[in-house]
Amino acid sequence: MHKFFAKTIFIGKNVIFLTECHSTNTELSKLVKKSSLQTGTVVMADYQSAGKGQRANSWSSERGMNILSSILLRPSFLAIDKQFFLNILFGLAISDAIGHFIASGVKIKWPNDVYVHDHKIAGVLIEASWLRNKIDYAICGLGVNVNQTNFASLKATSLFLETGIPQNRGEVIELILMSLEKWNQLLQKRDYEHLLTAYHERLYWKDDLHLFKIDEQLIEGRIKGIDPIGQLRVLIDGSEQTFDLKGLVFVA
Repeated sequence: MHKFFAKTIFIGKNVIFLTECHSTNTELSKLVKKSSLQTGTVVMADYQSAGKGQRANSWSSERGMNILSSILLRPSFLAIDKQFFLNILFGLAISDAIGHFIASGVKIKWPNDVYVHDHKIAGVLIEASWLRNKIDYAICGLGVNVNQTNFASLKATSLFLETGIPQNRGEVIELILMSLEKWNQLLQKRDYEHLLTAYHERLYWKDDLHLFKIDEQLIEGRIKGIDPIGQLRVLIDGSEQTFDLKGLVFVA
């Protein structure tokens, strides 16, 4: 894997590679508390024994097959009510990179996954540290299925399964980091409208009728987008409602 990424401006100029760790988010969190790491520092691992996912889920990955990485960002300009734009940033960057290999069907599933058709190919977990009303730093973990072919009962896929070709993990992560810098420039300019538009164009299940679990009930609705603070907007029986991560589950 890369010691640094030559095609990026600042992300990936400092890379810490680990053969194995509990989770790259945990390792980066320890490091940033001990020393003054530069923004854009990347921690990468071949294997995680306790990878983290959203909703307290785990992220399981075969050794040496996928991208397991965490990135340090310091978006001090980002207010509390804009923190979801970090999820948008990574969703767009990862879907850009996946789209380099797969021509169609690449979507962002709210709040933080990337899908190919109906199978998960990547996930993001962002853990932010706050200083007053601003983000001090954000540890942005990402897992991307690159060459793994067996996911047991999970509804998942990989670049190899979708293309039939083994892919170089270093090249894939470099594409992600390059795209991340592109979208980050818009975030620094506070161009929230452009970012939201791009996110909505790739939003999984947008405008299609689907089944959700809400308050333990199965309810049909249509995803219309997200609101300015990142809550999901769903049209149910002619009325638009908003949901946070705990309020709604995708069913079918």
